[in-house]
Amino acid sequence: MPRIIFKCPYLKGGAKSASHLNNYVRYMATREGAQHLAPDLARCPVTEPQKRLVERLLRDFPLSRGLFEYEDYVAAPTQGNASEFITRALEDNADQISKRENYVDYIASRPRAQRRGSHALFTDTDDPLVLSQIAGAVAHHPGNIWLPIISLRREDAARLGYDDAAQWRELLTGFAPEMAEAMKIPVEQFRWYAAFHDEAHHPHLHMVCFSADGKSGYLNTDGIEKIKAGLAKEIFRQELHELYGQQTIRRNALTQDARELLRQITEQMQNGSLETNSSWCSCLIS
Repeated sequence: MPRIIFKCPYLKGGAKSASHLNNYVRYMATREGAQHLAPDLARCPVTEPQKRLVERLLRDFPLSRGLFEYEDYVAAPTQGNASEFITRALEDNADQISKRENYVDYIASRPRAQRRGSHALFTDTDDPLVLSQIAGAVAHHPGNIWLPIISLRREDAARLGYDDAAQWRELLTGFAPEMAEAMKIPVEQFRWYAAFHDEAHHPHLHMVCFSADGKSGYLNTDGIEKIKAGLAKEIFRQELHELYGQQTIRRNALTQDARELLRQITEQMQNGSLETNSSWCSCLIS
């Protein structure tokens, strides 16, 4: 079944978060793709150190069990799947991980962020985005900063065109008002930046969202579910349209068949050629 994973952690603005937020924006904008093991090692059984790290991540971040990468690891506990899960779990929980530099070292030197110039950041404007200015603005923002992460399976992303940053930009530009509403931020105050990470198995998108006034904004569980449902509807819109069309065709065909059957029964009743129980006919006609 087509699925979308949507997470939306947040950090409170202020001096305590400034350095971390600055690093986070720079990381999502310049991070390169997944570190891939050699094919022969990737298919080998998971190592004991990997097992221990996976167990630790699951203890510290239990929601990581919902990741596509964890499902792959459980189905096939190989070194390659363990590596992908570890990387993704660390990345998704970067807002809670201390010693940021060590984390960056672990997932550095990777070739998969789609860039526009020197970085991969984009938003709903065509104006040039200066990474240092954006990172600084986010780092010193006084209000809450939300860090949404949207993930798809590779086959869904490729089939629907969401293996390209331009498609994500078009989607988010149109969907931004709905996100703003769910986050209780006036649309004119809503600011967002995103970067697409084109991972081998599960491409995903990182966002930074906040209110320009530094005051508005509140996102609860209902709001998160609303955003997730809205994104899924938009991403899978064409498939849903085709599915509804097929259902309509089948429903119309069944209706036509039922009408034809009733016409034949009525005709047989009128000329006395129907050989069946009269009470059954009454129920069918009614």
